Amino acid sequence: MKYVFLLYNIESEELASPEAMAEWGTYEEYLAHQQAKITGAALQPTATATTVSVRDGETLITDGPFADTKEHLGGFYVLECADLDQAIEFARRNPWAPTGHIEIRPVFGYS
Repeated sequence: MKYVFLLYNIESEELASPEAMAEWGTYEEYLAHQQAKITGAALQPTATATTVSVRDGETLITDGPFADTKEHLGGFYVLECADLDQAIEFARRNPWAPTGHIEIRPVFGYS
């Protein structure tokens, strides 16, 4: 089953230190070994976001993220998992799990 992992953390706490990048490299190797990763990406900072909505036929464009919160959506993965227990194990090993939150959501399958 496919699951989307939404990675939330405090933007100011994200550091691209050599140690942090090594943790991400280790995690990527783990996912590759498990043959679980379908896709994933880090996102640019929230300052680069544009939010679009349509109300009464009018397009509304706002600079910035949809939600004004301390934590932000910093990236995502789509992983193939045997079940929710395996998805939880993959999330538990994510480098952001100790300081942020990993939201796991099953992908809706259309047939």
